[in-house]
Amino acid sequence: MSVPLVAIAGWVLPGAGYWLIGQRARALTVGISVIVLFVAGLLIGGVRLIEVPGYGDHGLPLVMVSADRFVKADPTLPGASGPWMLTSHPLDEIRNKPWYIAQILTGPINLIASWGSVTASKVNAAGTTAGFRSHARTNELGVLYTAVAGMLNLLAIIDAASRAGQPEADA
Repeated sequence: MSVPLVAIAGWVLPGAGYWLIGQRARALTVGISVIVLFVAGLLIGGVRLIEVPGYGDHGLPLVMVSADRFVKADPTLPGASGPWMLTSHPLDEIRNKPWYIAQILTGPINLIASWGSVTASKVNAAGTTAGFRSHARTNELGVLYTAVAGMLNLLAIIDAASRAGQPEADA
């Protein structure tokens, strides 16, 4: 089995890398564990615990407002017509939201949650948002669960890819 294929499959669907190399029980155990852990984090802290790089608290893209790379504002504010932060300073923006690096390792489930977070953050006509950000320990626990799910999936991807690269007798 192709090592890159196993690794990509493990990212797209947690546990799928093991499934491709024929380790069905391990695939189900890892896949279910990662998904349940990620969903539990969302249930604890709410979908807004996913802080998507490049987007602000109100679901709007963050843009530069001056030559100072750290001055950011929503594009609806006066004078905010600069480039999008994620394209102009991607490393700075990702560094501002480090938990997202671990969360994205869960695969497309995180991309769906990211879309939900941005959507729930947008202010509607009544001046409220669809989703509320949890506070203090509740938010921290939710972020921790989702990040641990991503790190667990990374370990599973590495292990499945390593097993796929071994001769059939050793796998």
